[in-house]
Amino acid sequence: MLSWFTRRSTSTPLLGGTVYDDGVSLLNRHGELVQIDGWRRSVWSDCAKQVGPARLQWVLTDPLYQIHVIDRPKVDDAELPAALPFAIKDLVNIPINRIHLDYFQLAVQPAGSDKLQVVVADKDKLSRLATAQELAGFAPGVITIEELALVNLLPVHPRPQMLLWHRPGQALKLLIGVEGQLLLNRQIRGFNQLDSLSEIELEQGLVDALILELQRSIDYLDRQLHQPAIAGISLLLPLPQQAVIQRLLESQLEVPVRAMTTEQHPIDHWLAHGAALERVDETSS
Repeated sequence: MLSWFTRRSTSTPLLGGTVYDDGVSLLNRHGELVQIDGWRRSVWSDCAKQVGPARLQWVLTDPLYQIHVIDRPKVDDAELPAALPFAIKDLVNIPINRIHLDYFQLAVQPAGSDKLQVVVADKDKLSRLATAQELAGFAPGVITIEELALVNLLPVHPRPQMLLWHRPGQALKLLIGVEGQLLLNRQIRGFNQLDSLSEIELEQGLVDALILELQRSIDYLDRQLHQPAIAGISLLLPLPQQAVIQRLLESQLEVPVRAMTTEQHPIDHWLAHGAALERVDETSS
């Protein structure tokens, strides 16, 4: 779990929000997404008047963070936070003095593997966000990422569940989780423009290519992680494409496929909801 700028406050309501390059959206008490130019301090006081006292938890969206998978450095646990910036500094385009990072491990790894999922963000941007909301009187909570926020939304089931999601201009992403734990996360190439694809384009081969990628992930889950077959697939996709993909996946993969995106609940609504569900260990600072 990520715990940037985490503080605890049990006396105020908890709200989730989504952070973009050009602002933020906050899911208010009425379940409505409120758009804010979150990088300007001046707007936060008005937001506080509208929303009232609250603890805010955020999910960063691509490209505000990067995930790098590395072998765990051979150091003691206590030395790991100091070692990681140097382990990943050549992999990122952020100066080392501005790197803010955290890390987690997938719930299950292949035999003999000891990999870390290192999450990197720009410390300056996170500081601006945290300072602006705190000056407005909001209590800061967890800042997390899409993968960890969305795994909170998977149906509760003893077998793994898959989720596919896409934001315009970004990669199509896939995760598999079980009981709130992340087992697998990856990007699927070739679908960055998914929101502009027609039904005909999807039906004439593109969904077949997508199913092949899904099957590869399912096979990895079985052969490398020794997990049972997935129990279902959830979709957070642009509405026109979601309907087509749901129909074709159900007919070819023979598992339940749940469409989550609606006019009232777009993907950024679900991301904010997932952020509000994110928790950190009680010993986190």
